[in-house]
Amino acid sequence: MLTFENLVEGFRELGVKEGDTLLVHSSYKSLGEVDRGPQTVIRALEMVLGTDKDGTLIMPTFNFDFNKGVPWDVRKTRSKMGALTEIVRTDPRAKRVFHPFYSFAILGKHAEALGSLRYKSAYERDSVFGKLRDLDAKIMVIGLSYTNSMTFFHHIEQMEGVDYRFLKQFMGEVTDENGNTYTDTFEMLVRDIDKGVVTEVDPMGALMEEAGVIQSARIGDADVKLMKANEVYEFTAREMRRDPFLLYYVKKDE
Repeated sequence: MLTFENLVEGFRELGVKEGDTLLVHSSYKSLGEVDRGPQTVIRALEMVLGTDKDGTLIMPTFNFDFNKGVPWDVRKTRSKMGALTEIVRTDPRAKRVFHPFYSFAILGKHAEALGSLRYKSAYERDSVFGKLRDLDAKIMVIGLSYTNSMTFFHHIEQMEGVDYRFLKQFMGEVTDENGNTYTDTFEMLVRDIDKGVVTEVDPMGALMEEAGVIQSARIGDADVKLMKANEVYEFTAREMRRDPFLLYYVKKDE
């Protein structure tokens, strides 16, 4: 069974440091049995980062029901990104980014600044993804494939410009932190399904592992990855120009 001390030691050995800003994509179940449950993992991350001082923990609280016409409430709409993300979302100290599909719950030093961001296009330069670069942040992936976790790649695609995705707008009802409900429009860079585009970024992840951009460790039963957002951006922007199919493939008609 993984203890709090095991997790603290594992995260530190992987390269997480006090004062870091860290975005965590996670599968809690991948870790195996954890003493006292998912709250222990969050406590360990907070301890290693020092969220009571200079560290910042960012958890994705994405929910794509808005894209299907379901109203979104920044105070109440649950995360669909797993148990660890819900713990942070419901923490009274946390600030939540106002975006109906790509929201984040944030604890620590930069919670107020990031939580007060207002932007429409999910992956734009002024989004949380862009701020990861400004803050020289790190990204951790716990027990997930890159394809099922690394949304940051879509920020790079939008910034660098690609021909297999396009900007699409979604309109719906949103409710803010003060309980005000209104209709608004938000934007996302979506894949061109008419061309058969399928997201598959594991090849880029494997290439970054080979190049030493990504550090890996086994914590409990999970494969855990750690990388710097700026290094991921620089590497990916270069390699996607050389071979864009490191980030997607085209599904052939059967």
